[in-house]
Amino acid sequence: MEEVALQDLDTRLQKQIENARKAVEKNPTYAIDIMSNIVARNPNCLDARKILRQAQQRSKKGKTKGFGKFLSKVTSMPFSMGSDSKIQKDPAKAMETAEQLLTSDPFNPVGHRVLGSAAEALELHETAAFAYEELHKIEPDDSEAVKALMGAYIALGRSDDAIRVGDVAYRKNPADDEIQALIKKASVEQSINKGKWEADESFRDKLKDEEESQKLEQASRAKTGDAGLRALIEDALKAVAEEPLNMNLYRDLASNYRKLKDYDNALLWVSKARELDAGRADVNLERLHVTLTREKMTTAIEAAEAAVEAAPEDTAAKAELEKLQAEEHAFRREQAESLVQRYPNEFGYRFELGELYLEDGEVDKAIKELQLGQRAPKVRVSALILLGKAYKQKGFSDLAAEQLNTAKAEIPGMTDQKKDVLYELGSAYEQQGDMDKAMVEFKALYGADISYRDVAQKIDDFYTKKNS
Repeated sequence: MEEVALQDLDTRLQKQIENARKAVEKNPTYAIDIMSNIVARNPNCLDARKILRQAQQRSKKGKTKGFGKFLSKVTSMPFSMGSDSKIQKDPAKAMETAEQLLTSDPFNPVGHRVLGSAAEALELHETAAFAYEELHKIEPDDSEAVKALMGAYIALGRSDDAIRVGDVAYRKNPADDEIQALIKKASVEQSINKGKWEADESFRDKLKDEEESQKLEQASRAKTGDAGLRALIEDALKAVAEEPLNMNLYRDLASNYRKLKDYDNALLWVSKARELDAGRADVNLERLHVTLTREKMTTAIEAAEAAVEAAPEDTAAKAELEKLQAEEHAFRREQAESLVQRYPNEFGYRFELGELYLEDGEVDKAIKELQLGQRAPKVRVSALILLGKAYKQKGFSDLAAEQLNTAKAEIPGMTDQKKDVLYELGSAYEQQGDMDKAMVEFKALYGADISYRDVAQKIDDFYTKKNS
């Protein structure tokens, strides 16, 4: 897919875009409604997406403040984990989902991350760079965000920008060998682009020494091939034997095994790193161990789902899928409980734990955590929705309606999340016996999406009963 300029769009759309541009400051919700539709139909128009982002950010101005960086990763984990394969399968759909997340919260790191990854899959490199730039603004200390941005810049030939961003990150974390490798790669491309090669000098001569040259060439090959990664692994294994205390080698092995989706070996080398004196107190290694475990579980679940889809009558395959899902859920719950115990005032962790308790039918425990979870700006709306559902399960329909009405007011446009709120709110009123209020919500949902769950049946039943 090729990116297109604003002036290349239909002239009728350009008029709508101009109206939206004028409305960004005074009526951002109107601008969002217009631009969301245009961007959905023209995902390769970056200029249109930039106007949409301005409107989204304007609509939340003064309402949303800074977010904890690791907190954002953990609380968004249910969405982000295992999303790579889904992005590759349908990147255009992933871009739409990302924009829905960003309409609800334009400072959502996962939304920008998914948008960037999906744009890369579609070879929309300018859009990818824009997404990663926004992500970097939100999470300037996130090394993975920095690497993604550097990669996008390198793909665009913007080596100067890649080096600028990389230098800042390197000063913060000089032990990150992946950032070092990206800086070197950008430097080489910068030199090539500027025509600074001497006629009698080769690529190897321009680097510090022969060893660095080989590693960089292998890293370049490894970008797209398993063979290159395995070559890097072999080199690192030999190096570990010579330098058993070099943490960078352990990280490199874990990283390359991870890229191969060999999670057992990736986890093995993270565990070995944590056994070193320098690794015992390294919180990043602990987090990486959890992330790799989740990725391993998610990969196994996806394979089991594919097996069930291929043979829906296979009871053994279904049992295996259910077993894997139960293990993954138990692991997430264990991790969430541990995080809440260690960081009781990180309210995003409270949200994730409350969500898991609700899934397990432990409603009172869920309510306690979700009441605290809504204090985290990043997940406030989601916490309100789940809290409303929890109250509804207990029969506290008035309290449920209160939470859901608050959530409804904070979601602009008609997103999937908004549809969920309208349905749950209507159900809460229905539970109270107030069908007039229930129908207001159900009609709004019916008007937006007649096929949503059983809303059409609810509307038909209401009018049949009313006219009988």
